[in-house]
Amino acid sequence: MLNRLFSGPAERRSVYVDSTGRVSRTAVDTWAGVPVDTESALSVPAIWRAVTMISDTVGALSIHAYRNDQILEPTPRILERPYALETRVETFSAMAAALIIHGNYIAILGEPGPSGYPESFYPVAPDRVTVFREKGERFYRVDNEPIPYTSSQILHIKGFSLPGDLVGLGILAAQRQGIAAAVAVLEYAARYFDGGAMPSYVLKSENDDLTEIEAQALKSKWIEVYGGRNREPVVLNSSTSALPLNANANDAQLIETRLQSTSDAANIVGIPGTMVGAPNSSRTYSNVEAQSLEYLRTSIMPITSRIESALSDYLPRGQRARFSYDSLLRADTLTRYQAHEIALRAGFLTVDEIRELEDRPPAGVPIETGTEDSPV
Repeated sequence: MLNRLFSGPAERRSVYVDSTGRVSRTAVDTWAGVPVDTESALSVPAIWRAVTMISDTVGALSIHAYRNDQILEPTPRILERPYALETRVETFSAMAAALIIHGNYIAILGEPGPSGYPESFYPVAPDRVTVFREKGERFYRVDNEPIPYTSSQILHIKGFSLPGDLVGLGILAAQRQGIAAAVAVLEYAARYFDGGAMPSYVLKSENDDLTEIEAQALKSKWIEVYGGRNREPVVLNSSTSALPLNANANDAQLIETRLQSTSDAANIVGIPGTMVGAPNSSRTYSNVEAQSLEYLRTSIMPITSRIESALSDYLPRGQRARFSYDSLLRADTLTRYQAHEIALRAGFLTVDEIRELEDRPPAGVPIETGTEDSPV
């Protein structure tokens, strides 16, 4: 089944899949007059930071199979390394990024393993896929191939969607205008500091008989000699003067606009603004753990919950895929040790259980320090 993909046409960069399953290509269809696609969206620093922060956080989390809150060993392959050409971190990071940007993650399921469930999958870029419904069933066509895939052959994780939607809505589809505004602000800022957004000088001539051709020649000569970053002294005749236009970034409200653009980007992606450099609000955090908890609840869990639910369908009955959030909730050393002391006195944790939480061996077990043949 996967051979059909390897022999297909070259992969194209994606934009988004809309609610009818159609793929939208790059087009200038925004009020800001700039095209919005994956590359232009990620060119906005705050969007790049927010997307990569969330996706890499998801990729770094460990995921296990559970039965009745008990971790099962060994971890099923579909959770440990579902795509042989990528590490688990790369696969789950890309999965989260696709859900944020496109609202969908689509992959071809591999062959069933000994348990009767697929042990691997092959990810497909969203813009290669058309989703449609026929006779009550959902089908997936990759690269316009004549034979579509059935829903039983596809792993499809949907992001936010409305009732009846075949596919999820990502930021490219739902926040197209907001992203275009952020891209336009970025382009304007770049042109402003390069001198292209507005002129720095006006050339004033006292010659009443100055023709348009002479004026154009004067302007062209000025740009030729003093354009760009040239700082040579200016030499003008007695009838011509150069008057600077006293404008700065604050006058053009550029700084405020860029700050607002950063706040908008944080809202578009769904991440606390302070994490991407947005202006601080009146809200404060008591400690780093509280901030991490909000980040987990509002930015990470909406994505990981969808991934857990989808992958649990490919585990034997009674098993469930679940991410571990311990690394995000880990407090500072003093707070952890104080909590361990309380737990030990109360009797609901033993010394060895506490040592396990701190990634240390049980009490009395020597720590390996290496040998002469295998130095540390």
